[in-house]
Amino acid sequence: MKKLIFICALIMLTSSCATLFKGTTQMVYFESSPPQADVVAVQKDGTKTTLGKTPCTVSVHKKTREIEFVKSDYYDEKYPLYANKKAEGWYYVDCVGTVCALIGLPSMIIDIATGAAYKLPNDVKVELKKKQ
Repeated sequence: MKKLIFICALIMLTSSCATLFKGTTQMVYFESSPPQADVVAVQKDGTKTTLGKTPCTVSVHKKTREIEFVKSDYYDEKYPLYANKKAEGWYYVDCVGTVCALIGLPSMIIDIATGAAYKLPNDVKVELKKKQ
């Protein structure tokens, strides 16, 4: 019985480590040349949300696919945020739990589904090209 309680407690303590400790959003600094470009987050389903104007530091959901920089008289610039993600350190705790006893498998699934398994770049800088 004590072993069962210990295993249940261990599962609860290690459950979704990245989601619990790092969350599903991250503060990212955006800068463009020239400044005052709209920063637009594009989700997997194509939904777009304007986050602010450059330069700015804003909270970005970790499942965001790309960022568009939009300014009149300039070509839109797209930054593939999803392609530039890295694994979050806490996600490796889930991996260890999975390798040791499969207890981390639900945590891995949750962290991937919520986007918490990833770390976004801290800053994104782009140069916009002027339309002729």
